Amino acid sequence: MIRLRKVERIFSINSLVKELWESQPDMRFLQLLDWIESEYSKQNGGFGQGNLFKRDSYQAEEPFSYIDLFYLEDELLEKFLLQLVKDTQTRLRLEKVQAEKGSKHWIQQFVNNRQGELNHLILMSSPSLLTFLAKERTIQWKSPLRETGYQEYRNEFLELESVRRGRRIELEKYWPRMGPQWDGYATVAGKDGQKGFLLVEAKAHLKEMASSIRARDLDSRFLIESTMKETMEAMGSRAPMEVWLNRYYQLANRLAFLYILNEKMGIPTWLVLVNFLEDDTHIPTGSVEWVEHYQEVFSEMDITSESNPLFDKIVTVYPSCN
Repeated sequence: MIRLRKVERIFSINSLVKELWESQPDMRFLQLLDWIESEYSKQNGGFGQGNLFKRDSYQAEEPFSYIDLFYLEDELLEKFLLQLVKDTQTRLRLEKVQAEKGSKHWIQQFVNNRQGELNHLILMSSPSLLTFLAKERTIQWKSPLRETGYQEYRNEFLELESVRRGRRIELEKYWPRMGPQWDGYATVAGKDGQKGFLLVEAKAHLKEMASSIRARDLDSRFLIESTMKETMEAMGSRAPMEVWLNRYYQLANRLAFLYILNEKMGIPTWLVLVNFLEDDTHIPTGSVEWVEHYQEVFSEMDITSESNPLFDKIVTVYPSCN
C-alpha cells in the first residue's frame, strides 16, 4: 500500500524555514540548511552522521564527517523545526535584554558565566558569611539569570523565596512597597537550616556611586527618612543625613535594607558591593581608584567597625573584567 504524504506539510515546513531565515538574515540559504541539519543531528544522538575519507593536496587520505538526513521523515523534521523556531526566538529575545556594557553587563556575565570566580571572591571577603554557611558553602544565584531574561527584583524576592508568609508586608512597615532594584541576589544555606540572602549592588565606575533620593510622595519620604535615621543610629554614624540622602543615597538605601532584614526581620542578609576592575566596555576603573573612593565614601557616611553590628555583613569585592 502506497503511503501518501500530506501536502500541507510543504507549506508548514516552508513557513518554519522562512521564519528561521528571517530571524538570521545574514546566513546564506545553503548555510541555513547546513545549520538545520547539524542542529538536528546534534540534538538526536548523531542521527544521519557518517564518516568518509578524502584526499588532500598531497594525495594523503584524511577523515571527514558529514550529515545526511535523506531518510528523515517530514513529520519529525516539522516537529524539530517548530521547536528550533521557539528556541531561536527565546535566544534572540534574551540577547535583546542582555546588557552590552557597564556594571549591568558584567554582573550578568559573572553570575551566568563566571559564577565560581565571583563566589570565591565573596567567600574570601566575608568571615561572617563563612561561619554562617553549611559545610557545602553553597551560594545559589537567583538573579540576574539568563534563563529568566536577566530579570532583576525588588521587594518581591522575599515572596519568591517563601521565607515566611507575610514577610513582604512586614517589610513595608519600614520601606515603601517598591524598594530598591537589586543588581543581583542569591540565597545561602546555613548550618542550622536557616536561609540567608546575598543582595548585590554592582558598579563599574566611580560616577555610579553619586545619587540622591527621588521619592516625592510625602508618606514614602517620611518612612524612608525615618528608617534611614534608625539605620544611621544602629551603625553609629554621626554624619549629616544630607550625605546619606543626597550624596550616596543608593548605597544608603541598600544599607537600610541590610539593617531592616537583619535587625528588624531576623533574616540573615549580606550586602555585596561588587566593583568591577578595568571595564573595557565603558569606563575602566582600577583597584587603587576604587579603594581610595570607598575610603572617602565610608568616611563621609561615617561608617566604621566601631559599635556597628552590621559592619561584617558588608562585603566588598573587586572582580577583574579581564
